Amino acid sequence: MTAKKGVIILSILAIIGIGGLYFGNFATKKIEKKETHAHSEVEMDMSLEEFEKLQINTLSEQDQITAQQLSENWKKSTDQQKAAAAHDAAHFWESKSSILEAYYHSEAAVLENDLEELISSGDQLISEFRNTENAKIKNNLITFALRSYEAALKLSPNDLTLKLKAGSAYVEGSIEPMKGITLLREVTNEDPNNVSALILLGRFSIMSGQFDKAKERLDQVLAINPNNAEAIFFMAIAQQGLGNNEKAIELFEACKKLVNNPDFDAEIDGYIKDLKSN
Repeated sequence: MTAKKGVIILSILAIIGIGGLYFGNFATKKIEKKETHAHSEVEMDMSLEEFEKLQINTLSEQDQITAQQLSENWKKSTDQQKAAAAHDAAHFWESKSSILEAYYHSEAAVLENDLEELISSGDQLISEFRNTENAKIKNNLITFALRSYEAALKLSPNDLTLKLKAGSAYVEGSIEPMKGITLLREVTNEDPNNVSALILLGRFSIMSGQFDKAKERLDQVLAINPNNAEAIFFMAIAQQGLGNNEKAIELFEACKKLVNNPDFDAEIDGYIKDLKSN
């Protein structure tokens, strides 16, 4: 990769992060085409059990006793008791740690094969994955979120919305992004005009540096809805990646009018200034 291309990629990842604030949060890491095995990183990850211990230490003395008892009940419970123990722990953590609440809800949902709860806990874990600043817990959050979504897909294998959620999660945070791309393609194969899937595929093509593919997907969206602000935003980034800075600026300006948010305008104006200087 040339130095100039490297600067462009970093610049694009920065603007994708801005988009995350206004069109939904998502990861901004570059997707590699080859499979990666980050064993050294995994060894540094914090388990949910370790995270729970840290959270318990922040509680009042009485709550510490209760939390430790609930944790022990969960670990020692029989198969028949385990779901109830997970529910008890989840309810305890509701107002104290949304991460542990989501984790225990996901444990109960898997044990009970509860489709609605599997989806709900997966959604909550993904939300925590996207928003937590604790990097060491992120891999575990995405792992448990995907476990919930995969269990839900076994119960409802034709649910396109569920495939979108699982596909996005795979690409955003797992070491198997192609599983996510496969799920998203399954959605577009069944529903070629599924705007959400097309935008996701376009966005992830940008993140992997495949700007021509991104443009193709986003062209489809804009043919369906010319005023889709999210599609216009990502099309602007794709055009920048293809070297069409003037077109990118034109699209960013159009996106500003549709979003109509002073904070967004300020972010985009700064980015446009940088584009004009290149």
